[in-house]
Amino acid sequence: MKISYIIPFFAILIFSCQTKDHQSETNSSGLPSYRMETVDSVTVKDILARIFMFQTADENHVVFRDRATSDVYVFDRDGNPVDKWDKTGDIPGAFSIASGNLTLDKAGNLVVLDVMNGLKVFKKNGDIVQNFGIYQNQWSLGGAFSLFKSYQVIEKEEKEYLLYSLDIIEEATGDYGPEYLQARNNLILTDLETEETKTFLPFPEGSQFLNGNVFLFNDFKPVFTYDEKSQLLYLMFQNEPILYTYDWSGEEPILKDQTKLDLTGFVAGEGFEKGAVSFGKISDNKINPYPSSVLNLEKYGENIIITYKPTPSDKGDLALAASGEVSKELKAKLYEESKKRTVILTQKGDIVPLSLPEMILYDFSVLGEDIWWMKKYTGDEEQEDYTVYKSRLVKE
Repeated sequence: MKISYIIPFFAILIFSCQTKDHQSETNSSGLPSYRMETVDSVTVKDILARIFMFQTADENHVVFRDRATSDVYVFDRDGNPVDKWDKTGDIPGAFSIASGNLTLDKAGNLVVLDVMNGLKVFKKNGDIVQNFGIYQNQWSLGGAFSLFKSYQVIEKEEKEYLLYSLDIIEEATGDYGPEYLQARNNLILTDLETEETKTFLPFPEGSQFLNGNVFLFNDFKPVFTYDEKSQLLYLMFQNEPILYTYDWSGEEPILKDQTKLDLTGFVAGEGFEKGAVSFGKISDNKINPYPSSVLNLEKYGENIIITYKPTPSDKGDLALAASGEVSKELKAKLYEESKKRTVILTQKGDIVPLSLPEMILYDFSVLGEDIWWMKKYTGDEEQEDYTVYKSRLVKE
């Protein structure tokens, strides 16, 4: 079976910090280089699924899902089937294709957040542990299927929480304007035992999203990762090339550092005047075609892995794309120029490009020291056997 892109449309303490000098993305001599080295793989066979994707793994099991349905597949580490179940339709614990990827809590239960149906926790056999509702109904939803994480199970003070964001967290009071962004909290934390939920973390002082304009929601949706060992929260907003680092050793995260990153081809937007963008609009190709976007942020050892999409450099090409007057050849050119790129931000502040193997969606999942990914399928016949690879970054 060929795997295709499908886009479903179902729809942050303010502190002043100096921004560090621009970091450069370069292959210059003297900088380290990295490669991915495969250390293990798991092959599963005889699968009949429309969009079969890796979800998560622990020392005993590997979990997959058909992202076009709610079918969940559990295998042992040798690829032998252990369980298969689904939560489709009007049943307890139901979740839809609008949900994110399954992740694990410390007990080995599967956690999934569905913007349509809420937060769910299951045992690996499908039994319901928690069946929470959604925190806030969403105005508009969108995004392609991805192996990148959109939420994270974290532990603080011996309690487990889900750390996440939603496109819309609260409704605007009156017209959508800069006042909304000045007051907005960007992250959500839900207690996985009690469902107690709070929003927190406004835009830091100096963020472009406090410049008095309004923005499309994909521009300021956060990507983040929390490192439990150091108790640091790393966060970027999708259209702002600044890495914010928060000390989260206390009850609330405190901004510790902000670093402006010189990502090749990345163009940050200035926003739009009030009234030019409607509330809840995710993106708009007519006014902002091929926007730069930070897609994923992962702490890996002492470094940070960042995946982003650049903006094509030719403004004339972008104007044609905005008008809809784009040829097949130009569309292919723009697609190539805006392909995802992955870089490593080293502990010393260098930005080093990372070449990745051909992957499904060019995406991967970081679990501890391991990077899990699946090969891009290029065969003509329907695919029934799938292999997920476990790799690690090696410094050359």
